[in-house]
Amino acid sequence: MRVTGPDTQRHRQRRRRLAAAVSCLGTLAVAAIGTFVVEQRAVGAQSASNALAATAPGPQSLASQPVAYRLGPDGGLTPQQARPRPTSSGTAVAPVGTGTGTGIVTDGSTAHTPSPSAIGSAVGADGANGAYGANSADGADGTAPPPAGPVSPTDSAPAMTASNPLTATTFAGLPQVGAIVDYSSGTTGSHFCTGSVVSSQSGDIVITAAHCVYDTSSGAYVSSIAFVPGYHDGQQPYGIWTPTRILVPQQWINSGDPDYDVAFLVVHQPGSAQRIQDQVGANQLGLSPSYTGMVQVVGYPSTTDKPVTCTNDTKQFSPTQLEFDCPGFPDGTSGGPFMADVDPQSGSGTVVGVIGGYETGGDTPDISYSMYFGNAVADLFSQAEAAG
Repeated sequence: MRVTGPDTQRHRQRRRRLAAAVSCLGTLAVAAIGTFVVEQRAVGAQSASNALAATAPGPQSLASQPVAYRLGPDGGLTPQQARPRPTSSGTAVAPVGTGTGTGIVTDGSTAHTPSPSAIGSAVGADGANGAYGANSADGADGTAPPPAGPVSPTDSAPAMTASNPLTATTFAGLPQVGAIVDYSSGTTGSHFCTGSVVSSQSGDIVITAAHCVYDTSSGAYVSSIAFVPGYHDGQQPYGIWTPTRILVPQQWINSGDPDYDVAFLVVHQPGSAQRIQDQVGANQLGLSPSYTGMVQVVGYPSTTDKPVTCTNDTKQFSPTQLEFDCPGFPDGTSGGPFMADVDPQSGSGTVVGVIGGYETGGDTPDISYSMYFGNAVADLFSQAEAAG
């Protein structure tokens, strides 16, 4: 049997006091760590609230400032001698009227290969549910105008169904979508690309494909162009709008990087103070969408005088590209918008892509592509807003 003596008792007392001290220090340490964690979370939350909600981080952002190219009052190039646009075929666009207003147009493309292509970045915040979403209302039919600036896709989107049969068909067109045409001395020529108006504070921004407005083979901007919203059957119901600024990512200028095949035009109508957005309405600009979701794509084939449209799901072609499968999008449809959440009454939606990117939109009319709308598009749009 073990006997406990005085020395043993004192030793045990010392051990108890030491244990109590260690326990007390442990409690204080845990409390201090807890306070630090709470403070760090508060700092993180504050930082997150200050970040742009519409621009989720993506695999690429503009490595340098986008190039803002200024044109003269007549749409001609001022910094350097105008160089010819790449050859494109198409039906001549009838002379446009002199309607008033200044406007915004989105995406257009030059000598676009048969199908669209796209640039991509990271999956959007709603990528898990695979659905696009956004506010829609273009104001053209008397409804409230859409909020200006980019939006993040949501789940509260109008129901859309795939085209049946699944092929592009001609239709009367949409006011906020139009043809990009050759334009010189007040006279319009052939239409060679497509564009659409996107909502902005300045009310004068058009989004299009970079290959429609900057020719990498010659190293020059495409000069003497105009945007004709709502064009169909030789009619220009909203007049001609000429760009005063063209903004293209430096990456496209340097190497024709298909992941930066997007451009914004700042457009106005000579002699008018009105904005194009007020005249024809506007789509929202959607950033960080899901790779998969139902979209309506609209474009102007260069061989017809009517736009075509098709609705189907997009899918991921690569981390930086969206793919849209529907036959019937040949040359001339480059820059045509991928519109999610289209309102069945107003026809407005959220642009989550434009025909361009991979193979400048695709090498057959059956498959189209678009760059993914991430940080690069957000940065370029900010520059366009500042230039508007």
